[in-house]
Amino acid sequence: MSTPMHSTSTSTSTRTATRTPVLHDAGELVLVDIARGRYAPGDTLDLATIVREHGVTPGDVQLAFYELRRMRVVVRAPFSHAHVVVWHRRFNEVLLDDLVRMIAIAATRAPSFEQLDEPAHRVPACVAHGLELEPDVAHFLDLARSIVQVLSPSARQHVLDDVLLPLEILCSTSAVVAHGMTPALGATVRGAIVDLMEVAAHYGDWAQVPALAADYVTALGLDEPRVTQHD
Repeated sequence: MSTPMHSTSTSTSTRTATRTPVLHDAGELVLVDIARGRYAPGDTLDLATIVREHGVTPGDVQLAFYELRRMRVVVRAPFSHAHVVVWHRRFNEVLLDDLVRMIAIAATRAPSFEQLDEPAHRVPACVAHGLELEPDVAHFLDLARSIVQVLSPSARQHVLDDVLLPLEILCSTSAVVAHGMTPALGATVRGAIVDLMEVAAHYGDWAQVPALAADYVTALGLDEPRVTQHD
């Protein structure tokens, strides 16, 4: 009995050791390429190129394309089925607006901030890929990650995978420089807004939290008029 158990343990350990780290999946690698200016809006993503440059499998890239479509970072052309980058320098504001809406939903539950479950320990995607976030941006995203813990499991996972993950990479200092995304207000003002948001959450003043989050998004957004989108 002991021999099969030992064999199974060894086999499992081997599989675990050789498995590609989740933090470096192909979807994140493409996001990093976009953040660093490797791809621009309208560029077509070539599967073979991504496989060659990042040492991943075609299956990894196909899954990445699915994830990136879900994030609305790329679209699939209707006839050629090519995957085209549609993320642009103002799209972070769209993701941030989505995040504010989810924070507002969480705030209606008036959770006790001290009793919220701590998010699972993780290495932030930006850090895993050698990118950096401005301190106020990192603080805001960490605070949002804590607040959305009260959402339903499916809603929470949507925010983590499709909103916070791309923001961690596409709000990096590398992306700001590569795509000319200078914020409307400076880091000192932005940091003060996040501090007020955290204080409001800690003291249970949840009515103020969504408004402060929206103010932060405005401060972090580009110092340009927003283009009105029509359905």
